[in-house]
Amino acid sequence: MDPFTIFAIVSAISTAVGGATSIYGQRQAAKAAEDSAKWNADQQRKQAAYEEGVAQRNMRKERENNKRELARRRANSARGGLMETGAVADNLIEASERHQVEIDEIWEKASTQAQTRRAQANMSIWEGKQSASAAKTAMLGTAVGTLGSLAGTGMKLSGGGGGDTFGDANKITPTRNYTDVYGS
Repeated sequence: MDPFTIFAIVSAISTAVGGATSIYGQRQAAKAAEDSAKWNADQQRKQAAYEEGVAQRNMRKERENNKRELARRRANSARGGLMETGAVADNLIEASERHQVEIDEIWEKASTQAQTRRAQANMSIWEGKQSASAAKTAMLGTAVGTLGSLAGTGMKLSGGGGGDTFGDANKITPTRNYTDVYGS
């Protein structure tokens, strides 16, 4: 077996192994992208649930504080001999409404943040799928490129590829555009 044949066989084997290794790496990258996206989405959803729980605890505390404040105002009014009518009642109603607005704002903020986190979780899943899809497309490209390289090596081994004048640096091969220049 001549050295050229040995080199061509080694080249074909290394091309096949290199292509397979590259495809395996791209497959692992696709799987890692999907797994990472799922983990990130799960963390975002957990954070959203946590923030809603914190908001509910804060709302309960705020309601308790509001009840204490209204009770204190009633007690102060009663101590002063004022009845819960007229200006005193209006004052209590206004304070109660203001406190309810504060409670509503706590929930509004937490709800908005939770919705944003859930949307980020969905986006993370979508990005992971896109990354995996791109990696799978790259795998296909690598496979086609590897097959092309192997086919070229096979052509060299079999002696095919256009006869004696194809690719010979010592001979001028006329082309369609430059036929007159070479006198053909």
